[in-house]
Amino acid sequence: SSGEQNSMSTTTANSGSDFFKKMPSSDYNRFYIGYNPTKIKWEDSEVEWEDQLPFKNGVTVGYLHASNLVRNVPLYLEYGANFMYSFGKDEDSEDGFKETVKGNMYSINVPVNLALRLSFNNDKVAVTPHLGLNLRLNVAGNLKYEVEYDGDSESWTNKLFDSSNDDEAMGDYAFKRFQVGLNLGVGLTFNSFYIGVGYVTDFSKIANCDDDDYVGKLGVTTLSLGIAF
Repeated sequence: SSGEQNSMSTTTANSGSDFFKKMPSSDYNRFYIGYNPTKIKWEDSEVEWEDQLPFKNGVTVGYLHASNLVRNVPLYLEYGANFMYSFGKDEDSEDGFKETVKGNMYSINVPVNLALRLSFNNDKVAVTPHLGLNLRLNVAGNLKYEVEYDGDSESWTNKLFDSSNDDEAMGDYAFKRFQVGLNLGVGLTFNSFYIGVGYVTDFSKIANCDDDDYVGKLGVTTLSLGIAF
């Protein structure tokens, strides 16, 4: 009957509501460190190796705060900041000729996420998926080239962000200072211990030039450990 159907619908709705009401919805904080496997997604898969930018790894130190958005529902707005050091090295050698390129970059990231904190076992265990934006400010960085041939060697450094009137700057290929990307991931909290995995993919090219064959977009994975409180 319609009465029975309404009763069943009400019971189901109440059950779903009770599921969230049993979970704490207080704010939380997190300090964390992370390792960042990094990859640049190129428009052209045949870009020469010396142009592919050797940023393959990174390390992160950061803080995050989460504010509850809906009373009795564990839905949160997460925001914070982290410092990331990206680095890497590439080599190519042939017939006595060897070329090495090393890169490093310093960035500040500001993640802004929506997160759902699903807690169990009296809040001893929590699973927290998140989705949002990552705002990255690239502070400094350079590429160092070393060439060896028949016993002779030469080296020079290009600064990633300096203006084109600098002899050591990248000129038309100077990196962008500010990037916005999609941020998604999931974390597991056990008591106060946190472990998480996340991924950021940028919306825009990493450099200012118009040559799509050269410039790619940065993708950064984060494997993090932290303390939650």
